[in-house]
Amino acid sequence: MAKQLFYLTNNQLTATIWDKGTLSEPQTFDHYASGWLKFAEYLADYRDLPAFLLTDLVEEDFQRENIPHVFGLAKKNLIQRRLTSLYRDTPYSAANQQGREKEGRRDDHMLFSALTNAQLLKPWLDALQKEKIVVVGIYSVALLSPLIFKKLDLGRAPALLVTHQSSGLRQSFFQDGYLRFSRLAPETAWSPEAIADITDSEMAKTRQFLASTRLMARGAAIDIVVMADAQIIEHLRPRCLDEGGLRYRFIDLNEAKKLFGLTRLADLSRCDPIFLSILAGKRVSSHYATVEQTRLHQLSQLRTGLNALSVVTVGAALIWSANNGLDAIQAANMTQQAKMETLSTLAKYQVTTSNMPVTVANPQEMKSAVEVEQLIGKNAPMPTSMVAFISRALDVVPQIKMHELNWQASAAALEAAPLDAAAAPAALPPGEEPPLMANLLGIPEKPNQSITLEGEVVPFKNDYRSALDTVQRLILELQKDTRMHVEMTKPPLDTRPTAKLESQTGNDAELAKPRFTLKLVWKP
Repeated sequence: MAKQLFYLTNNQLTATIWDKGTLSEPQTFDHYASGWLKFAEYLADYRDLPAFLLTDLVEEDFQRENIPHVFGLAKKNLIQRRLTSLYRDTPYSAANQQGREKEGRRDDHMLFSALTNAQLLKPWLDALQKEKIVVVGIYSVALLSPLIFKKLDLGRAPALLVTHQSSGLRQSFFQDGYLRFSRLAPETAWSPEAIADITDSEMAKTRQFLASTRLMARGAAIDIVVMADAQIIEHLRPRCLDEGGLRYRFIDLNEAKKLFGLTRLADLSRCDPIFLSILAGKRVSSHYATVEQTRLHQLSQLRTGLNALSVVTVGAALIWSANNGLDAIQAANMTQQAKMETLSTLAKYQVTTSNMPVTVANPQEMKSAVEVEQLIGKNAPMPTSMVAFISRALDVVPQIKMHELNWQASAAALEAAPLDAAAAPAALPPGEEPPLMANLLGIPEKPNQSITLEGEVVPFKNDYRSALDTVQRLILELQKDTRMHVEMTKPPLDTRPTAKLESQTGNDAELAKPRFTLKLVWKP
């Protein structure tokens, strides 16, 4: 996507279009009313392109301080209060964390920076706002220099990055891999030899400043990297010798293009296009833009996200619809196949039935015979259920030992019950046959069943009270079924006053056994 890039210095603003790794021919606007007017006319042709404003100003301040290590909203508020205290007269301020203390409270190292002259930016930003151009962010050459420093792979040793731009000579000092400060010396010479003289002089001033502020010990080793035009380097190289801890590295702009993968750029005389291309080619968060200035960008991102979500939703809906369509086609094919199989089966059935011999009994009579057989089997007396219930009761009272079990059906209940008018079947829908009823066919209803159970309580140990209680528990367990009537015909010990105690010599053990007899009647 094409982007419009603006490079702002103390004297002018340069506008260029970045598209597919190339920069268009730059257009320059002076920092006067005439230049602001021409800039507004220029913007009228590029309202749809997002804008990136890169500043390279003398009025940029850097302060490195420590703050307590806190998290979340507390950290945000602490940083905002500190920025407000340091830079009251400008909204363009930023804070970057640069590691922590290794001992004590382990406070955070913070680099606070700001563009201290907000009026330099105002006319240009007003023009962008008037044309409703999306401002992605406001950036600083000094705060972009860590990207170049990282590419140079200088490690954590003290290093000074010197770059030659249209605004002048910028020197950025790095220590422990972090930017500590950056200063811009305005350009006051135009010939390569004069620029080389000024560069050598400015680098000496910076080394003296580092020693006086105790950022570095005097005479300590430092790497100095100079990025400039080849002619400037040619005059500068003989003046800069590796001695006294100084280690120089010179990178001409053609070499820099290859180093940073910017081979599509035309021949360069300054570092401005390199910084602009790095800004356009990488996703860099805004350094100084306020919320109001990037509101259009946020809305644009939201619109792009919603459009992408809409595309995904429509795509998912189309896939879902296609899947449902395939399922519908498959279901229709299966339905058609089922119809064909049904017709084929009916045809085979008709052929089979037509070839079968004629039977004496018709299907209706055969159905009735089956139903009669089922009624007889259902109403026939069977001891299975009753015996199973007695078995479960004996599991609850394991002290009962069963000796004999006699089952019989009640002959009195075998007679067919008369047809009760109230029991007549209810009216049925037309065409539906009434179910067969046993009393209409003379089949007796299910009779009462009785079982005589003879048992003994073991172990006995001559404890008649315990034996009586055990038998009583069995009776209560059997009576849990409301259809079961239980009667004790012979208790383990006859406690009636009229009962006669008797014994026979040699047969006391047999007579002392607590045998009992129960009669169980089950009524369906």
